[in-house]
Amino acid sequence: MRRVTINAFELPFDTVLSELDRRLASDWTFKGGRILGSMCGDPHPVAYEAYQRYLAANIGDTGLVPGLVELEEEICQLVGTWWGRPQVSGRLVTGGTEANLLALWTAKILAREGQDEVILPESAHFSFEKAALVLDLKLKKIPVDAWGRADVEAARRAVNQRTLALVAIAGSTALGAVDSLPDWADLAVQTGLFLHIDASFGGFVLPFLQEAGFPAPAFQWREGYSSVTLDPHKMGRGPIPSGLLLWKDQQTAQATALAVGYLSGGRTRLNTVVGTRSGASVAAVWAVLKHLGRQGYVEIVRQAMEDAHWFTSAVAQVPGVEPVLKVPDLNVVGVRPLKRRADAVSGALRQKGWALSQWTDFFRVVVMPHVTRELLKSFLSDLQEEIP
Repeated sequence: MRRVTINAFELPFDTVLSELDRRLASDWTFKGGRILGSMCGDPHPVAYEAYQRYLAANIGDTGLVPGLVELEEEICQLVGTWWGRPQVSGRLVTGGTEANLLALWTAKILAREGQDEVILPESAHFSFEKAALVLDLKLKKIPVDAWGRADVEAARRAVNQRTLALVAIAGSTALGAVDSLPDWADLAVQTGLFLHIDASFGGFVLPFLQEAGFPAPAFQWREGYSSVTLDPHKMGRGPIPSGLLLWKDQQTAQATALAVGYLSGGRTRLNTVVGTRSGASVAAVWAVLKHLGRQGYVEIVRQAMEDAHWFTSAVAQVPGVEPVLKVPDLNVVGVRPLKRRADAVSGALRQKGWALSQWTDFFRVVVMPHVTRELLKSFLSDLQEEIP
């Protein structure tokens, strides 16, 4: 059994770091590019640098860090502008899970007595299951079509007096599918319900698709949207963890705010799930947004989409498999084996050094910036060996 000690000086500084490297040497990293199933990736170098500089900063104690508070506001305004609503109010949080929970918490506070049901697609992220447990809500899931998009008419039929909120997906976890957001917005307006858009993955892809030369599903903020989740630590090239929740306005954002009087920076109101929040993440996300700018993201999205479309076409040429979607909405490609079990194929590919995401009858490749076309060609070669 390994001996545990509370002596902080048992090992020299350099020895501890060497031991750390040794202990974690077998862990997967994005550097090699062979993680194909993750919607996260290697942060941009400027994010590394900014994060390290402000590692000790806590933006939860707002009075101590007015500069970081200003940077967070700039992040929200810039991303809101890309989504067509610069007047949003937002917070940088740990990721999509916290942002989705915070959105439903907001909806619950604003709801009438007796409203406790959330209508959302079957394609929704499992974070909504956790949010429902924490907030004591009920989920009513509606089916998705062959393209992975939610059936809005089924959602309309599901609305009743107990309905608390609607949730639409802009970049599903399984296939990167984007729901018909204008139809969801219309339903929200007609019913007066809170509409949350989970764009954890699509948030940093959709605004740049058209300029990158690809069809863009309608996403721009419109009447009916109440909040949107976007994850900088996915296609935003931000640090892990970094998520973003944008509310439609300051009044909506303050629904969850609680007064806090004990902080060193003085009395304030906090409207996030956690109190202590990473100022380093705020600094890093701001640095990436400012460094890349709109054109930088256009180029990232262009390369990812070109490779995703190339890969989809290449998969279609491999006997024994097929792409789940012939034309992906975003840079996510589902691969369905036709003769072998999907988990058997993905398991065999893992033994060859590929980390994939597994669903019932297909596995998924996310063409992130660290996934190059040369790596995809190598993967296809190994895939062909595993398909009879």
